Amino acid sequence: MPGYYDIDTILAEEELLTVKPKFPFAHLAHLDPDYTHRASYNGGRKRPRREGGGGEDDGQIDDLGKKRTSGRRQHRHHHHLPEGTKIQMPLWVVDRWAMLNFVGIPAPPKHYRQRMRERLEADAVHMNLCNKTDHYFLAGTILVNLLLRTVHVHRRNNPTRGGGNNASSEAESLAMERLSHDARSIQSSLLSAMMGERLCRNFDWTLSALDAMEDDVSDWVCRLSTLERRMFGRGLDASGAVKSWREYGSGRLGVSLAVLKGRTATAGGGAIASAAGMTPTGASSAGMGRKRRVVTPAMGDA
Repeated sequence: MPGYYDIDTILAEEELLTVKPKFPFAHLAHLDPDYTHRASYNGGRKRPRREGGGGEDDGQIDDLGKKRTSGRRQHRHHHHLPEGTKIQMPLWVVDRWAMLNFVGIPAPPKHYRQRMRERLEADAVHMNLCNKTDHYFLAGTILVNLLLRTVHVHRRNNPTRGGGNNASSEAESLAMERLSHDARSIQSSLLSAMMGERLCRNFDWTLSALDAMEDDVSDWVCRLSTLERRMFGRGLDASGAVKSWREYGSGRLGVSLAVLKGRTATAGGGAIASAAGMTPTGASSAGMGRKRRVVTPAMGDA
């Protein structure tokens, strides 16, 4: 998985996923798109004036107090998110809730479902993935990881038992099986779309992007996701380097920084050995510094 502080990962985790709470959530009713804020429990009603001490007025006040008490209860109840309500939350929120078994995931987002996968399999080159989401492949990878971990946690907490499962457990097990199948299908679809014909076409466009006389590549680039645009930029740099090499040749190669560091280290080691009176091979400098007599034949002997 990408790094925690990676900006692309942070943006990809903002992908919305539809979930259903498995129990009422307190003070989260505003997450429901159909929720409407109600008026306060008194509803703007005016308290009746008490002109006298009659029992009728006291009864009205008692009734009003009961209404206020019931109004407070209804007010608190209206701020609860009911169980089974469909809400959309980002992946970074659903990740924790799903691991704690707080919510259920009925289905992946629309642009990762079966219809979209079939369209990608039929013609991935002409698909505009940028309209779906900018981080299509990265968000899909995070989604697949979340779905698989959710299925794993469910199977670990609910081991299979023979003959003792009720209807709700069977339905939840079938939902987990369907979720696991969707995760595997999304994973295969992302891999085939990213490494297939779409990748080849992406690098083909990099060969003609440097020449002003060739076709305009803006129409192609606007259909790419963030990952594909980055790959397009890398291919563009490589194409520019190849074109420069063909025009100007290899030229003179510069000295690598590793070689310069190696030379510096070798020179420093030789200086230390000289100060200690030793050669790099470990022999004494006094022994190595002795002059040897070399006898040469005289000119007359030749």
